[in-house]
Amino acid sequence: MLYIIMVVVLQALITLTLLISLIKNRESVLNMLLLYIGVVALDMGYEYFIIQRSGYESVLYEIPGSLRVFKGLIFLYITTYLIHAKWRDKLKYLIAPLTLVVVHHAIATSAKMLDLPWADLAITSYKSYFVYYSYYWIACLVLCIYLLTKYRKKITHPVAGNFRYLVYYVLTGVLLFWAVYQLGWDTLVYQKIYSLLFLFQFGWILYVYILTYQHKLQNTSSFSIPKETYQYKDLSKIDFEAVQNAITSFYKESHDYLDEEFTLDQLSSHLKISKADLSITFNKHLHSNFHEYTNRSRIQHFKQILQEDPSASVTDLAFQCGFKSKSTFYKYFKKEFHCLPSQLVH
Repeated sequence: MLYIIMVVVLQALITLTLLISLIKNRESVLNMLLLYIGVVALDMGYEYFIIQRSGYESVLYEIPGSLRVFKGLIFLYITTYLIHAKWRDKLKYLIAPLTLVVVHHAIATSAKMLDLPWADLAITSYKSYFVYYSYYWIACLVLCIYLLTKYRKKITHPVAGNFRYLVYYVLTGVLLFWAVYQLGWDTLVYQKIYSLLFLFQFGWILYVYILTYQHKLQNTSSFSIPKETYQYKDLSKIDFEAVQNAITSFYKESHDYLDEEFTLDQLSSHLKISKADLSITFNKHLHSNFHEYTNRSRIQHFKQILQEDPSASVTDLAFQCGFKSKSTFYKYFKKEFHCLPSQLVH
């Protein structure tokens, strides 16, 4: 009995740790996918432990695990990140009520194991959340698909296309399980099949990690091209004015550079100009390089948004503008404005 209570309390603590990770790592799609794996794995591990200790599977329907409530939030964070939604920061307000579900679960389960007089009332009130859980989960998935479809033209992240298929896959599994439950079939049997379906999700996410790692290896030199690669090029054949105008127009009119994975290859593809010509123009006429010019443009975009909404979170805006870390953001911000973001709006 003590072991089960310890596991329930430990689950609550792990959940809070995951929430902290979610808050700190929202700048990376891969981090959020890894967090999703952690949530699912811990939830399934909790269920397995309860089955082994209690000896019967129906306990999962009497006292459902609480970690699963965060899956919808994680998927929404990924989706709003991919579409560069300005209201993405508002999702953080969902963290508080979802945390209360986890705390309620820990208290109710512990009371049940200790046979406290108010345990049944606590369990009943906890189970009331899960009357609506299926609708919440399905609504999150449908909203993700809608947003990814509606704003697909402005999405540049290489993961976006496959992520949409993942959401479709998860939604199909959820709807099948819901149909089995509504038809009164043996949900415990399908629960095992449903759990095995997560292996395909893990496989997909691992595949995304491998692709992303390869993509980064291929683009490690995409920030600038060494001079020796173009020192024998006939520079008189390059229309530097046209290339410079194309670059400046792109950064003024497009927001594709706000994607943290934006590369020189993508800029070259957008402008139909070779990487060599772009790099030479950056170095010789814009007195910069691709990496520095992109981050300076991100800083200017950050300034514009912050002035429109001074109450916005600086960290969230920085990640929204394409910076992978706070240190990089502050480095370029101080270099550009010689002050702190808080001083900019005063």
